Amino acid sequence: MKVSVEELSGVERRLTVELEAKEVDKTINKLYNQLKGTAKIKGFRPGKVPRPILERYYGDRVAGEASQNLIGTSYSEALSESGLEPIAQPDFDFQAPMQGQDFTYQITFDVKPEFELETEAYQGFEIKEPKFEANDEELTQRLEQLRERQAMLVPLEEERPAEIGDVVVVDYETFEGDEPVEGGTAENADIDLGSGNVQQEIEVALVKASVGDTVETTVHFDDDTPNKAMAGKDIRFVLTVKGLKKKMLPELDDDFARGIGAEFDDLQALKDRLQTDLEEMQEQQKDQEVRRQILDHIRDLGEFDLPASLVAQEVEEMVEDFKRRLQQSGMDPEMAGLDDSKLAEDFQIQAEKKVRAGIVLGKISDLEEVEVSQEDLDAEFETMAQRTGQPAEVLKDIYNKNNAMPSLTSRIMEEKTLQAIKAGAIIKEVNPEELAGETQTEADEQGDESTS
Repeated sequence: MKVSVEELSGVERRLTVELEAKEVDKTINKLYNQLKGTAKIKGFRPGKVPRPILERYYGDRVAGEASQNLIGTSYSEALSESGLEPIAQPDFDFQAPMQGQDFTYQITFDVKPEFELETEAYQGFEIKEPKFEANDEELTQRLEQLRERQAMLVPLEEERPAEIGDVVVVDYETFEGDEPVEGGTAENADIDLGSGNVQQEIEVALVKASVGDTVETTVHFDDDTPNKAMAGKDIRFVLTVKGLKKKMLPELDDDFARGIGAEFDDLQALKDRLQTDLEEMQEQQKDQEVRRQILDHIRDLGEFDLPASLVAQEVEEMVEDFKRRLQQSGMDPEMAGLDDSKLAEDFQIQAEKKVRAGIVLGKISDLEEVEVSQEDLDAEFETMAQRTGQPAEVLKDIYNKNNAMPSLTSRIMEEKTLQAIKAGAIIKEVNPEELAGETQTEADEQGDESTS
Protein backbone atom coordinates (compact mmCIF):
# COMPACT_ATOMS: atom_id res chain seq x y z
CA MET A 1 0.00 0.00 0.00
CA LYS A 2 1.23 3.47 -0.91
CA VAL A 3 -0.04 6.58 0.86
CA SER A 4 0.63 10.16 -0.15
CA VAL A 5 -0.62 13.35 1.51
CA GLU A 6 -1.58 16.60 -0.19
CA GLU A 7 -2.07 19.77 1.87
CA LEU A 8 -5.02 21.65 0.37
CA SER A 9 -5.21 24.35 3.06
CA GLY A 10 -4.21 24.94 6.64
CA VAL A 11 -6.76 22.35 7.76
CA GLU A 12 -7.77 20.36 4.66
CA ARG A 13 -5.85 17.26 3.57
CA ARG A 14 -6.19 14.79 0.74
CA LEU A 15 -4.86 11.26 1.10
CA THR A 16 -4.21 9.18 -1.99
CA VAL A 17 -4.11 5.47 -1.22
CA GLU A 18 -2.90 2.95 -3.80
CA LEU A 19 -3.43 -0.80 -3.36
CA GLU A 20 -1.57 -3.32 -5.49
CA ALA A 21 -3.33 -5.35 -8.16
CA LYS A 22 -2.73 -8.61 -6.33
CA GLU A 23 -4.74 -7.33 -3.37
CA VAL A 24 -7.52 -6.26 -5.72
CA ASP A 25 -7.55 -9.67 -7.44
CA LYS A 26 -7.62 -11.48 -4.12
CA THR A 27 -10.64 -9.47 -2.95
CA ILE A 28 -12.58 -9.80 -6.22
CA ASN A 29 -11.86 -13.55 -6.53
CA LYS A 30 -13.03 -14.14 -2.96
CA LEU A 31 -16.32 -12.36 -3.65
CA TYR A 32 -16.96 -14.34 -6.84
CA ASN A 33 -16.15 -17.62 -5.06
CA GLN A 34 -18.70 -16.75 -2.37
CA LEU A 35 -21.23 -15.78 -5.01
CA LYS A 36 -20.68 -18.92 -7.04
CA GLY A 37 -22.16 -21.12 -4.33
CA THR A 38 -25.32 -19.04 -3.90
CA ALA A 39 -26.06 -17.57 -7.34
CA LYS A 40 -29.20 -18.88 -9.03
CA ILE A 41 -29.12 -18.40 -12.79
CA LYS A 42 -31.48 -20.21 -15.12
CA GLY A 43 -29.76 -23.02 -17.03
CA PHE A 44 -26.99 -23.59 -14.48
CA ARG A 45 -26.82 -25.80 -11.42
CA PRO A 46 -25.90 -24.13 -8.10
CA GLY A 47 -22.12 -23.90 -7.81
CA LYS A 48 -21.61 -24.56 -11.54
CA VAL A 49 -22.14 -21.06 -12.96
CA PRO A 50 -19.08 -20.05 -15.05
CA ARG A 51 -17.17 -16.95 -13.94
CA PRO A 52 -17.94 -14.96 -17.16
CA ILE A 53 -21.67 -15.49 -16.57
CA LEU A 54 -21.35 -14.36 -12.95
CA GLU A 55 -19.47 -11.28 -14.12
CA ARG A 56 -22.21 -10.44 -16.61
CA TYR A 57 -24.99 -10.74 -14.01
CA TYR A 58 -23.22 -9.54 -10.86
CA GLY A 59 -20.27 -7.44 -12.04
CA ASP A 60 -21.55 -4.12 -10.69
CA ARG A 61 -22.51 -5.64 -7.34
CA VAL A 62 -19.11 -7.30 -6.91
CA ALA A 63 -17.32 -4.07 -7.88
CA GLY A 64 -19.26 -2.16 -5.23
CA GLU A 65 -18.58 -4.73 -2.52
CA ALA A 66 -14.92 -4.95 -3.53
CA SER A 67 -14.61 -1.16 -3.20
CA GLN A 68 -16.09 -1.26 0.30
CA ASN A 69 -13.86 -4.16 1.35
CA LEU A 70 -10.65 -2.68 -0.04
CA ILE A 71 -11.30 0.73 1.51
CA GLY A 72 -12.55 -0.77 4.77
CA THR A 73 -9.45 -2.90 5.27
CA SER A 74 -6.94 -0.18 4.36
CA TYR A 75 -8.51 3.07 5.59
CA SER A 76 -7.38 2.91 9.24
CA GLU A 77 -3.88 1.81 8.25
CA ALA A 78 -3.63 4.66 5.73
CA LEU A 79 -4.60 7.21 8.37
CA SER A 80 -2.15 5.69 10.82
CA GLU A 81 0.64 5.81 8.27
CA SER A 82 -0.13 9.45 7.44
CA GLY A 83 -0.29 10.45 11.08
CA LEU A 84 -3.53 12.37 10.42
CA GLU A 85 -6.91 12.23 12.14
CA PRO A 86 -10.11 13.58 10.50
CA ILE A 87 -12.25 15.80 12.73
CA ALA A 88 -15.40 15.19 10.64
CA GLN A 89 -16.73 12.65 8.16
CA PRO A 90 -14.27 12.38 5.21
CA ASP A 91 -15.21 12.45 1.53
CA PHE A 92 -14.16 9.40 -0.55
CA ASP A 93 -13.43 9.48 -4.27
CA PHE A 94 -12.67 6.35 -6.31
CA GLN A 95 -13.41 4.37 -9.45
CA ALA A 96 -14.60 0.77 -9.28
CA PRO A 97 -11.67 -1.68 -8.90
CA MET A 98 -10.79 -3.81 -11.91
CA GLN A 99 -9.19 -7.25 -12.12
CA GLY A 100 -5.45 -7.09 -12.69
CA GLN A 101 -5.16 -3.36 -11.97
CA ASP A 102 -4.06 -1.33 -8.98
CA PHE A 103 -6.89 0.31 -7.01
CA THR A 104 -6.52 3.96 -6.05
CA TYR A 105 -8.85 6.02 -3.90
CA GLN A 106 -8.67 9.46 -2.34
CA ILE A 107 -9.86 10.70 1.05
CA THR A 108 -10.43 14.42 1.61
CA PHE A 109 -10.96 15.65 5.15
CA ASP A 110 -10.29 18.40 7.66
CA VAL A 111 -7.82 18.08 10.52
CA LYS A 112 -7.57 19.99 13.78
CA PRO A 113 -5.94 23.40 13.21
CA GLU A 114 -2.47 23.90 14.59
CA PHE A 115 -1.80 27.33 16.10
CA GLU A 116 0.10 29.00 18.92
CA LEU A 117 -1.70 30.25 22.03
CA GLU A 118 -0.08 31.84 25.05
CA THR A 119 -1.71 31.30 28.45
CA GLU A 120 -1.62 35.07 29.05
CA ALA A 121 -4.13 35.46 26.21
CA TYR A 122 -6.92 33.74 28.11
CA GLN A 123 -5.94 34.40 31.71
CA GLY A 124 -6.51 37.49 33.81
CA PHE A 125 -9.24 39.13 31.72
CA GLU A 126 -12.31 40.66 33.39
CA ILE A 127 -15.62 38.81 33.60
CA LYS A 128 -18.74 40.69 34.64
CA GLU A 129 -20.83 38.31 36.70
CA PRO A 130 -24.46 39.25 37.40
CA LYS A 131 -25.19 39.57 41.11
CA PHE A 132 -28.74 38.55 41.92
CA GLU A 133 -30.35 39.80 45.12
CA ALA A 134 -33.13 38.08 47.02
CA ASN A 135 -36.25 39.51 45.40
CA ASP A 136 -39.60 39.14 47.15
CA GLU A 137 -41.27 41.00 44.30
CA GLU A 138 -40.31 38.32 41.76
CA LEU A 139 -41.51 35.57 44.11
CA THR A 140 -44.83 37.39 44.42
CA GLN A 141 -45.05 37.67 40.63
CA ARG A 142 -44.58 33.93 40.29
CA LEU A 143 -47.31 33.25 42.80
CA GLU A 144 -49.62 35.62 40.90
CA GLN A 145 -48.79 33.82 37.65
CA LEU A 146 -49.82 30.55 39.27
CA ARG A 147 -53.08 32.16 40.41
CA GLU A 148 -53.68 33.39 36.86
CA ARG A 149 -53.26 29.86 35.53
CA GLN A 150 -55.73 28.53 38.08
CA ALA A 151 -58.24 31.31 37.47
CA MET A 152 -61.80 30.51 36.45
CA LEU A 153 -63.45 32.46 33.64
CA VAL A 154 -67.01 33.49 34.36
CA PRO A 155 -69.38 35.58 32.20
CA LEU A 156 -69.50 39.24 33.15
CA GLU A 157 -72.92 39.96 34.63
CA GLU A 158 -72.88 43.76 34.48
CA GLU A 159 -73.22 45.56 31.18
CA ARG A 160 -70.09 47.61 30.58
CA PRO A 161 -67.33 48.05 27.99
CA ALA A 162 -64.29 45.77 28.03
CA GLU A 163 -61.38 46.66 30.30
CA ILE A 164 -57.80 45.56 30.71
CA GLY A 165 -57.90 42.24 32.57
CA ASP A 166 -61.11 41.08 30.89
CA VAL A 167 -61.27 38.17 28.48
CA VAL A 168 -63.15 39.19 25.33
CA VAL A 169 -64.89 36.49 23.28
CA VAL A 170 -64.82 37.40 19.57
CA ASP A 171 -65.46 36.14 16.09
CA TYR A 172 -63.02 37.63 13.62
CA GLU A 173 -62.20 37.79 9.93
CA THR A 174 -59.04 39.05 8.25
CA PHE A 175 -58.56 40.83 4.94
CA GLU A 176 -55.69 41.96 2.73
CA GLY A 177 -57.34 44.97 1.18
CA ASP A 178 -60.81 43.66 0.39
CA GLU A 179 -59.70 40.05 -0.14
CA PRO A 180 -60.17 37.54 2.72
CA VAL A 181 -56.98 35.96 4.05
CA GLU A 182 -56.96 32.18 3.69
CA GLY A 183 -57.29 30.55 7.12
CA GLY A 184 -57.69 33.96 8.78
CA THR A 185 -61.04 33.48 10.50
CA ALA A 186 -62.05 32.19 13.94
CA GLU A 187 -65.13 31.90 16.11
CA ASN A 188 -65.41 32.25 19.89
CA ALA A 189 -61.76 33.19 20.29
CA ASP A 190 -60.71 34.27 23.81
CA ILE A 191 -58.55 37.39 23.89
CA ASP A 192 -57.04 38.24 27.27
CA LEU A 193 -56.71 42.02 27.32
CA GLY A 194 -53.40 43.16 28.77
CA SER A 195 -51.69 39.77 28.50
CA GLY A 196 -49.72 40.66 25.38
CA ASN A 197 -50.72 37.37 23.77
CA VAL A 198 -52.11 39.14 20.69
CA GLN A 199 -50.99 42.15 18.66
CA GLN A 200 -51.23 45.44 20.53
CA GLU A 201 -53.47 46.94 17.83
CA ILE A 202 -56.10 44.26 18.50
CA GLU A 203 -56.06 44.85 22.26
CA VAL A 204 -56.39 48.62 21.77
CA ALA A 205 -59.33 48.12 19.39
CA LEU A 206 -61.19 45.90 21.88
CA VAL A 207 -60.71 48.04 24.98
CA LYS A 208 -64.01 49.87 25.66
CA ALA A 209 -65.88 47.66 23.15
CA SER A 210 -69.21 46.22 24.33
CA VAL A 211 -71.00 42.97 23.54
CA GLY A 212 -72.46 43.22 20.04
CA ASP A 213 -69.92 45.80 18.83
CA THR A 214 -67.88 45.23 15.67
CA VAL A 215 -64.47 46.89 15.59
CA GLU A 216 -61.74 47.04 12.95
CA THR A 217 -57.99 47.48 13.15
CA THR A 218 -55.01 46.98 10.84
CA VAL A 219 -51.92 45.03 11.89
CA HIS A 220 -48.60 45.06 10.02
CA PHE A 221 -46.83 41.67 10.04
CA ASP A 222 -43.06 41.48 9.61
CA ASP A 223 -41.48 39.48 6.80
CA ASP A 224 -40.39 36.74 9.21
CA THR A 225 -43.93 36.15 10.51
CA PRO A 226 -44.48 32.35 10.53
CA ASN A 227 -47.89 32.69 8.83
CA LYS A 228 -46.78 33.01 5.21
CA ALA A 229 -50.16 34.38 4.13
CA MET A 230 -49.67 37.43 6.37
CA ALA A 231 -45.87 37.92 6.25
CA GLY A 232 -44.83 41.41 5.20
CA LYS A 233 -48.40 42.61 4.80
CA ASP A 234 -50.92 44.98 6.36
CA ILE A 235 -53.83 42.81 7.49
CA ARG A 236 -57.23 44.23 8.43
CA PHE A 237 -59.01 42.52 11.32
CA VAL A 238 -62.79 42.74 11.70
CA LEU A 239 -63.76 41.60 15.21
CA THR A 240 -67.27 41.09 16.58
CA VAL A 241 -67.57 41.03 20.37
CA LYS A 242 -69.77 38.12 21.48
CA GLY A 243 -69.13 38.14 25.19
CA LEU A 244 -67.05 39.37 28.12
CA LYS A 245 -65.57 37.24 30.86
CA LYS A 246 -63.74 38.07 34.04
CA LYS A 247 -61.18 36.05 35.93
CA MET A 248 -61.97 34.65 39.35
CA LEU A 249 -58.62 34.20 41.07
CA PRO A 250 -58.28 31.58 43.83
CA GLU A 251 -57.34 32.61 47.35
CA LEU A 252 -53.63 32.41 48.09
CA ASP A 253 -53.83 29.85 50.89
CA ASP A 254 -52.87 26.28 51.82
CA ASP A 255 -55.71 24.81 49.71
CA PHE A 256 -54.38 26.70 46.70
CA ALA A 257 -50.89 25.25 47.28
CA ARG A 258 -52.23 21.71 47.56
CA GLY A 259 -54.13 22.25 44.32
CA ILE A 260 -50.85 23.05 42.55
CA GLY A 261 -49.30 19.70 43.51
CA ALA A 262 -49.62 16.89 46.02
CA GLU A 263 -46.05 17.51 47.18
CA PHE A 264 -47.05 20.85 48.72
CA ASP A 265 -48.56 20.48 52.21
CA ASP A 266 -49.14 24.19 52.64
CA LEU A 267 -48.53 27.60 51.08
CA GLN A 268 -45.10 27.93 52.69
CA ALA A 269 -43.94 24.69 51.01
CA LEU A 270 -44.99 26.12 47.65
CA LYS A 271 -43.17 29.39 48.37
CA ASP A 272 -40.04 27.45 49.35
CA ARG A 273 -40.11 25.52 46.07
CA LEU A 274 -40.62 28.69 44.03
CA GLN A 275 -37.71 30.32 45.86
CA THR A 276 -35.47 27.32 45.17
CA ASP A 277 -36.49 27.30 41.50
CA LEU A 278 -35.80 31.03 41.29
CA GLU A 279 -32.34 30.65 42.80
CA GLU A 280 -31.52 27.77 40.43
CA MET A 281 -32.69 29.83 37.46
CA GLN A 282 -30.52 32.73 38.58
CA GLU A 283 -27.51 30.43 38.88
CA GLN A 284 -28.17 29.15 35.36
CA GLN A 285 -28.41 32.72 34.09
CA LYS A 286 -25.15 33.56 35.84
CA ASP A 287 -23.40 30.52 34.35
CA GLN A 288 -24.74 31.28 30.87
CA GLU A 289 -23.59 34.89 31.05
CA VAL A 290 -20.10 33.92 32.27
CA ARG A 291 -19.91 31.30 29.51
CA ARG A 292 -20.93 33.86 26.89
CA GLN A 293 -18.23 36.31 27.99
CA ILE A 294 -15.54 33.63 28.07
CA LEU A 295 -16.41 32.39 24.58
CA ASP A 296 -16.59 35.96 23.27
CA HIS A 297 -13.12 36.61 24.71
CA ILE A 298 -11.36 33.48 23.46
CA ARG A 299 -13.09 33.27 20.05
CA ASP A 300 -10.56 35.45 18.26
CA LEU A 301 -7.47 34.09 19.99
CA GLY A 302 -5.04 32.32 17.66
CA GLU A 303 -4.84 32.45 13.88
CA PHE A 304 -6.06 29.40 11.95
CA ASP A 305 -8.28 28.34 9.07
CA LEU A 306 -11.77 27.19 9.96
CA PRO A 307 -12.52 23.57 9.00
CA ALA A 308 -15.35 23.88 6.46
CA SER A 309 -16.70 20.44 7.34
CA LEU A 310 -17.19 21.40 10.99
CA VAL A 311 -18.93 24.63 10.03
CA ALA A 312 -21.23 22.80 7.60
CA GLN A 313 -22.02 20.23 10.29
CA GLU A 314 -22.79 22.97 12.81
CA VAL A 315 -25.02 24.84 10.34
CA GLU A 316 -26.98 21.66 9.63
CA GLU A 317 -27.49 21.03 13.35
CA MET A 318 -28.63 24.63 13.92
CA VAL A 319 -31.14 24.45 11.07
CA GLU A 320 -32.56 21.14 12.28
CA ASP A 321 -32.75 22.38 15.87
CA PHE A 322 -34.56 25.54 14.76
CA LYS A 323 -37.07 23.56 12.71
CA ARG A 324 -37.59 21.10 15.56
CA ARG A 325 -38.35 23.93 17.99
CA LEU A 326 -40.81 25.41 15.52
CA GLN A 327 -42.60 22.08 15.22
CA GLN A 328 -42.74 21.74 19.00
CA SER A 329 -44.46 25.13 19.15
CA GLY A 330 -47.05 23.91 16.64
CA MET A 331 -45.64 25.52 13.50
CA ASP A 332 -44.92 23.73 10.23
CA PRO A 333 -41.60 25.04 8.80
CA GLU A 334 -42.71 24.32 5.23
CA MET A 335 -46.07 26.03 5.67
CA ALA A 336 -44.22 28.99 7.17
CA GLY A 337 -42.18 29.22 3.96
CA LEU A 338 -38.83 28.47 5.60
CA ASP A 339 -36.26 27.32 3.07
CA ASP A 340 -33.34 25.17 4.29
CA SER A 341 -30.80 27.01 2.13
CA LYS A 342 -31.97 30.41 3.43
CA LEU A 343 -31.87 29.15 7.02
CA ALA A 344 -28.37 27.78 6.43
CA GLU A 345 -27.28 31.18 5.14
CA ASP A 346 -28.78 32.89 8.18
CA PHE A 347 -26.94 30.55 10.58
CA GLN A 348 -23.58 30.62 8.74
CA ILE A 349 -21.90 33.39 10.74
CA GLN A 350 -23.21 32.05 14.04
CA ALA A 351 -21.92 28.57 13.18
CA GLU A 352 -18.49 29.92 12.25
CA LYS A 353 -18.24 31.74 15.59
CA LYS A 354 -19.27 28.64 17.50
CA VAL A 355 -16.76 26.42 15.68
CA ARG A 356 -13.95 28.94 16.17
CA ALA A 357 -14.67 29.25 19.89
CA GLY A 358 -14.83 25.46 20.21
CA ILE A 359 -11.44 25.01 18.57
CA VAL A 360 -9.79 27.59 20.83
CA LEU A 361 -11.48 26.01 23.85
CA GLY A 362 -10.04 22.64 22.83
CA LYS A 363 -6.58 24.17 22.61
CA ILE A 364 -6.96 25.60 26.11
CA SER A 365 -8.05 22.18 27.36
CA ASP A 366 -4.73 20.80 26.11
CA LEU A 367 -2.70 23.65 27.60
CA GLU A 368 -4.46 23.33 30.96
CA GLU A 369 -4.22 19.51 30.81
CA VAL A 370 -7.93 19.17 31.51
CA GLU A 371 -9.07 15.56 31.78
CA VAL A 372 -12.38 13.84 32.44
CA SER A 373 -12.13 11.16 35.11
CA GLN A 374 -14.51 8.34 35.95
CA GLU A 375 -15.40 10.32 39.06
CA ASP A 376 -16.46 13.23 36.84
CA LEU A 377 -18.70 10.94 34.80
CA ASP A 378 -20.20 9.33 37.91
CA ALA A 379 -20.92 12.76 39.42
CA GLU A 380 -22.64 13.88 36.21
CA PHE A 381 -24.84 10.78 36.16
CA GLU A 382 -25.78 11.40 39.80
CA THR A 383 -26.80 14.96 38.91
CA MET A 384 -28.82 13.71 35.96
CA ALA A 385 -30.47 11.12 38.20
CA GLN A 386 -31.62 13.79 40.65
CA ARG A 387 -33.00 15.87 37.80
CA THR A 388 -34.79 13.06 35.94
CA GLY A 389 -35.72 10.68 38.75
CA GLN A 390 -33.98 7.80 36.92
CA PRO A 391 -31.29 5.75 38.69
CA ALA A 392 -27.75 6.72 37.73
CA GLU A 393 -26.92 3.16 36.62
CA VAL A 394 -29.93 3.11 34.29
CA LEU A 395 -28.85 6.41 32.72
CA LYS A 396 -25.30 5.13 32.34
CA ASP A 397 -26.56 2.01 30.58
CA ILE A 398 -28.67 4.12 28.21
CA TYR A 399 -25.68 6.30 27.31
CA ASN A 400 -23.49 3.25 26.67
CA LYS A 401 -26.10 1.51 24.50
CA ASN A 402 -26.65 4.65 22.42
CA ASN A 403 -22.92 5.35 22.07
CA ALA A 404 -23.52 8.75 23.71
CA MET A 405 -20.68 8.53 26.23
CA PRO A 406 -18.18 10.40 24.00
CA SER A 407 -20.53 13.38 23.65
CA LEU A 408 -21.09 13.43 27.42
CA THR A 409 -17.33 13.29 28.02
CA SER A 410 -16.84 16.15 25.57
CA ARG A 411 -19.48 18.24 27.35
CA ILE A 412 -17.86 17.67 30.75
CA MET A 413 -14.44 18.48 29.27
CA GLU A 414 -15.82 21.75 27.91
CA GLU A 415 -17.38 22.68 31.25
CA LYS A 416 -14.18 21.92 33.19
CA THR A 417 -12.18 24.01 30.72
CA LEU A 418 -14.58 26.94 31.11
CA GLN A 419 -14.22 26.66 34.89
CA ALA A 420 -10.42 26.63 34.54
CA ILE A 421 -10.58 29.84 32.48
CA LYS A 422 -12.96 31.45 34.98
CA ALA A 423 -10.62 30.53 37.85
CA GLY A 424 -7.87 32.60 36.21
CA ALA A 425 -10.12 35.56 35.38
CA ILE A 426 -10.91 38.72 37.33
CA ILE A 427 -14.53 38.47 38.48
CA LYS A 428 -16.49 41.70 38.83
CA GLU A 429 -20.01 41.48 40.18
CA VAL A 430 -22.45 43.81 38.45
CA ASN A 431 -26.17 44.58 38.41
CA PRO A 432 -28.00 42.17 36.05
CA GLU A 433 -29.96 45.01 34.42
CA GLU A 434 -26.75 46.92 33.68
CA LEU A 435 -25.19 43.82 32.13
CA ALA A 436 -28.32 43.10 30.08
CA GLY A 437 -28.16 46.63 28.66
CA GLU A 438 -24.50 46.19 27.66
CA THR A 439 -25.26 42.82 26.07
CA GLN A 440 -28.13 44.29 24.03
CA THR A 441 -25.93 47.16 22.85
CA GLU A 442 -23.25 44.72 21.70
CA ALA A 443 -25.87 42.61 19.90
CA ASP A 444 -27.23 45.69 18.12
CA GLU A 445 -23.73 46.72 17.04
CA GLN A 446 -23.00 43.23 15.71
CA GLY A 447 -26.30 43.28 13.86
CA ASP A 448 -25.39 46.59 12.24
CA GLU A 449 -22.00 45.21 11.19
CA SER A 450 -23.52 42.09 9.64
CA THR A 451 -25.94 44.14 7.52
CA SER A 452 -23.50 46.85 6.47
